[in-house]
Amino acid sequence: MAKKKIKFDLVTFVAGAALERAEPFVLRCNCTGTVTIMPPLQEEVVVCPECELKIKILIVDGDPGYIAGLGSDGKTPTLIPVQGSSVPPLTPKEREQALREIEDSIRSNK
Repeated sequence: MAKKKIKFDLVTFVAGAALERAEPFVLRCNCTGTVTIMPPLQEEVVVCPECELKIKILIVDGDPGYIAGLGSDGKTPTLIPVQGSSVPPLTPKEREQALREIEDSIRSNK
């Protein structure tokens, strides 16, 4: 039998290391609502109790802290936080440096 496709409104990244630690952690929605995740992960989609959007969880290996992505304009680099990560938040200066390095990497790969 084919697996039923689950519809979702948002996507978030979760550190695989957070699931391996087997301790509860808080997943934050864009609206600031929160969902407590209790490993082992039972669902690939959770519902925000505040705005009721369905959030698809994508698990990334390890504990990277952030994933490089593109902003809504499809051109400007951005850093997407990895939820459940134990990596401390970047300072504004560290964030600026990381984004500059991403832009340099994009330019050099064209």
